[in-house]
Amino acid sequence: MKIAIITDIHYGGPDPGAFDVRAVVDKFVHWAQRLEVDLLLDLGDRIDEVDRTTDLANAGELARIFARFPGKRVHLRGNHDVVNLSFGDHEALFGTPAGHQAIDLGETRLLVWQPSVLLDRAVGFPETQPELRWLSRALDDDARPAIIASHIPVSGASMISNYYFEHNDDFATYPDHAAVRSAIADGGRVAMWLSGHVHWNSITQVAGIRHLTIQSASEQFTTMPDPACAYGLLQVDKSIARLEVFGRDPVTWEFPFVPSGDRRWPQPRPRVPRP
Repeated sequence: MKIAIITDIHYGGPDPGAFDVRAVVDKFVHWAQRLEVDLLLDLGDRIDEVDRTTDLANAGELARIFARFPGKRVHLRGNHDVVNLSFGDHEALFGTPAGHQAIDLGETRLLVWQPSVLLDRAVGFPETQPELRWLSRALDDDARPAIIASHIPVSGASMISNYYFEHNDDFATYPDHAAVRSAIADGGRVAMWLSGHVHWNSITQVAGIRHLTIQSASEQFTTMPDPACAYGLLQVDKSIARLEVFGRDPVTWEFPFVPSGDRRWPQPRPRVPRP
């Protein structure tokens, strides 16, 4: 099973003489087609918001590039995608469903989870209820190991040295991220979680579940002065998962692909008493 992944494209329109991320998207789509992947997964933040008219035009340009891929596509919505455009706008442009999905991938399945990504700069993102109930039910409905995909990560990983989020870590995740982790741990059926949003490659293990974030296609802070031009390939072969990110910020991870319930993970020891 192979999934081609791209995230955080942040296309803001043509700018003569500047880096044009559309070329990266075009290369990614041709590459995914050549590899005959089972799924093309876009984790969101395709555009940089300007105004409704401009955002519709820019998203439309990207939609036409993605449409060249003949297979199954999933396009999540990121916080920049929904400043001026609705879920319905993106659904119409990209021809893919808005909202949550459970996608059959044979021995595994992908749960596309789309809680609100509307960012309030005074308080951050809203809590994930009632969307968390959908995720819990979807996990209960099928015993196969699950991959979850969301734009915003929920691992609670450190943002130290992240250009955007070291001093704004409340904008890097949901306020109830601990409740989300607890809910998915209860059933023991999640093997891994894929996200974008934070503009770097990272892997964090929480109670037997590997949470991975993939670098932005257009980011520069880890590859100064050039853009990362990043995209990735997830391969799951029986009980082994391999995620490789390409471009100027490459990384490869390989690990057992097993649901967390198959791994005994004790509760952490309590805090040691201090004198």
